[in-house]
Amino acid sequence: MSARFGSGKDVLSATLERLYELHRENRLHKGRLHRIGIKPRWNAITSDRDECGLAINRTGIDTFYGMQGEQAIQTLRTLVGKPLFDCAEWGILSTDPLERSIGIACMSALSQKFLSCSGVRKRGYLSQCWKTNEDFVKNFSPVSRIINPEEIVAVVGNGSQIIPLHNKCRKLQVISPTPRETFESVVIDKESVILPAATEYYAPNDSEKILGAADIVLLSTATLVDNSFEKYIKEAKNARLIGMYGLGSSLIPDAFFERGVGMFSSFRIIDPTSFAAAMENDYDMECSMKIAQKEYLMMRQGTDFRAPDHGIHPGR
Repeated sequence: MSARFGSGKDVLSATLERLYELHRENRLHKGRLHRIGIKPRWNAITSDRDECGLAINRTGIDTFYGMQGEQAIQTLRTLVGKPLFDCAEWGILSTDPLERSIGIACMSALSQKFLSCSGVRKRGYLSQCWKTNEDFVKNFSPVSRIINPEEIVAVVGNGSQIIPLHNKCRKLQVISPTPRETFESVVIDKESVILPAATEYYAPNDSEKILGAADIVLLSTATLVDNSFEKYIKEAKNARLIGMYGLGSSLIPDAFFERGVGMFSSFRIIDPTSFAAAMENDYDMECSMKIAQKEYLMMRQGTDFRAPDHGIHPGR
């Protein structure tokens, strides 16, 4: 497999390099960081050019209280007014999960201009987009529609997008330090109590065995924040499909596709005004993203797409 984008570099550095190329090729002005929003689960940023980005918060909101919190606030305040590219590079070169998250959020903002279906297709990939109020995506995420019922699906991370998967495959295996209560729903009626019996939960130190035996492996962008992405990609060597999923995957896929990822499922920020309002006022960005933004599925050419036809045709 060739590595056209940042050969020899980690996937985030290669993605940032590709974003430089795309901005230069399209003669786009480069925005500056305007505001940073820290949420319990997400970190968000806006620029002076209405660019918006999102990344998962691995450290939690408690980081911003006390003396340590004051120091973190002062560090992030120094970024305001600086070019997004500089902030992104600063963040992804850091080993601190908060700083890496802010860097990825800046890359997410820089990616938005290049996530339209037409733009993705011009770069040689497959893509399809939906408004999240369309009937097609109201009940099940597009990810659930590329899974065959006899397959084993392994998910690294958590989030609402994995919830519909447990009854779509033979076995759903979740690798996360988060307790299983984060994922499960219990349905009770007069006669029975229904648990998602097809779901199994594992600690991160079980990942090599679980990912090595899975047909489909889905990675959240938490693996980029904690720098475990490359490890999991190697462990998923037998999977027919490796995908990135979740709100934090609102990034251009180019360098990821070069490194073996076959699919991206996330959201494009098409309404910066709603995003900025949610960053300030909403407890959690997830609902706002799904209501005001646009869901997309992107796939690399040649990806094994042998699921039943559920109406997804990313090349159209």
